[in-house]
Amino acid sequence: MVVDVPDEEEQIKIGAIFEYVDSLIAQHQSKLEKYQAVKVSMLEKLFPKDGADVPEIRFKGFSEAWKRRYASEIFTSHTDKGHPELPVLSATQDIGMVIRDAIGKSVFHDTANEKGYKRVMPGQFVIHLRSFQGGFAHSAIEGITSPTYTVFGFTEPEKHDDYYWKYVFSSKQFIKRLETVTYGIRDGRSISYEEFLTLDFLFPQKKEQIKISTYLRNLDLLISLRQQELDKLKSIKKALLEKMFV
Repeated sequence: MVVDVPDEEEQIKIGAIFEYVDSLIAQHQSKLEKYQAVKVSMLEKLFPKDGADVPEIRFKGFSEAWKRRYASEIFTSHTDKGHPELPVLSATQDIGMVIRDAIGKSVFHDTANEKGYKRVMPGQFVIHLRSFQGGFAHSAIEGITSPTYTVFGFTEPEKHDDYYWKYVFSSKQFIKRLETVTYGIRDGRSISYEEFLTLDFLFPQKKEQIKISTYLRNLDLLISLRQQELDKLKSIKKALLEKMFV
């Protein structure tokens, strides 16, 4: 094989560039992993463990014991159809309900059937079929979704922060509890909403809910920014590998 190579001085400069980029990638990867580890830890410490009525870590100014209520007392299902003018939403595991067209998801369906789709409002949740991964998608937007999904919200919205419950429903502890209220289907497991209503939950007053969710949302933002920076550096390295060699 015939290989084109620059002189030694240019080789050293090219090597130095990649060494620097690799160093930056390693630094950003390390910072990202630290933020991710903090989130995992805080998701455990900001919520009560089994047998406790308060979490290990609390924000200043909060000392009351958390309340215990059944899901049937906290949530209520919604079946609001006849809104075909609204965008169709899809359930995702990581970011909740999203506009289907925005993610380029191509799903064939008869638009005439959209009159029978269920309306989803901001602050509500949708139970979809991926119960082994959680299965509760939070919605921050208004739209319509499959009539096979269960849409539910709060019986007293003024007493709850939906983002707080978003983190509850995505926690490992909750997903493990879902094992008691799921039943087998061909492509995974499906959640029984009626059995979900029999579960009990510990939760604080709304002010403390907001404090917890705000902290976790800010942490998620930092993680997202670190991930974007890391992806950008990796893209730069890929471009350099393509353009700096013959």
